[in-house]
Amino acid sequence: MDPRMAAELTKRVQATPMQKKLDIMLGDVIKTGLPYFGVCISNTPYQISSPLVFKLLNAKPAPGTCVLMFQREFALRLVVRPRDALYCWLSVNAQM
Repeated sequence: MDPRMAAELTKRVQATPMQKKLDIMLGDVIKTGLPYFGVCISNTPYQISSPLVFKLLNAKPAPGTCVLMFQREFALRLVVRPRDALYCWLSVNAQM
């Protein structure tokens, strides 16, 4: 929800072939219905990490590529193996 980032992106793709391929949406990603998109790139705030992961996991069709930056502790819970103390419902769903 950063209008400065949206303005910068708009400026960078203006009058290029990428302009027709980029649709910038400003808003709360958790509350917004998302159209299909092929790539998701996010520097995700900690408080929406879980809701965002589940929203992306439930997207139909799923995006082809997601590059998501999370707080270390959250990222560890995504990739931890069964029987580890950090293993939880988030781990199961993300790895499934």
